[in-house]
Amino acid sequence: MKIQMILADDHPVVLKGINAHLSQDQRFQVIAMVNNGLELLNSMALDKADIILLDLNMPGLDGLKAITALIEKRIKAKIIVLTNYHSFELVKDCKLRGASAYIVKSDELQNLANTILNVMAGKEVFPRFDEKEIPDATFSYFDDFLKKYRLTKREVEIIRLVCQNLRTKDIAERLYLSEFTVHTHRKNIMRKLELSDSTVALYEFAIKANLIS
Repeated sequence: MKIQMILADDHPVVLKGINAHLSQDQRFQVIAMVNNGLELLNSMALDKADIILLDLNMPGLDGLKAITALIEKRIKAKIIVLTNYHSFELVKDCKLRGASAYIVKSDELQNLANTILNVMAGKEVFPRFDEKEIPDATFSYFDDFLKKYRLTKREVEIIRLVCQNLRTKDIAERLYLSEFTVHTHRKNIMRKLELSDSTVALYEFAIKANLIS
């Protein structure tokens, strides 16, 4: 019996390429292709799928959130992340959320079949590397948000911590930064967002921007 798969990626060329590659192997069958996380969650093929090949950077509902939602639905399918981002933090996050494997698209496609078979056999397949050897990840589900407000990922992180009512000293300790650095980040945040220097103003912004719930 063929392994039933769903492909989720917002790039039609990528979908067609992976579909064409897998279609050459009699062990696999692509039963659905979707363009974003919301389409994936609503797919009628979910109950039939054995494997979901999932991109991370998708509109509507990104891959990370999709993994969480799929696991909450208690689907039988195993999730294999197929992404452009070679990131230690993303690998950890995907594994923690419930993915069974993580593949970088730049790897040769011949490794994809082996990964699918290993996952079907109950194995987990994740890259092994030293975090210090890997540059900062370029992916974030706040990519457009960061560009719009000219914020850095560190600044977003600090916004969230401030909204947890943490003091500058506590934030500095958690992020392994000096208090002066945290204070500087906070001043830059307020300047970029054109906010008054108050936790309330930052908290209101964070809620409207969906940085916190």
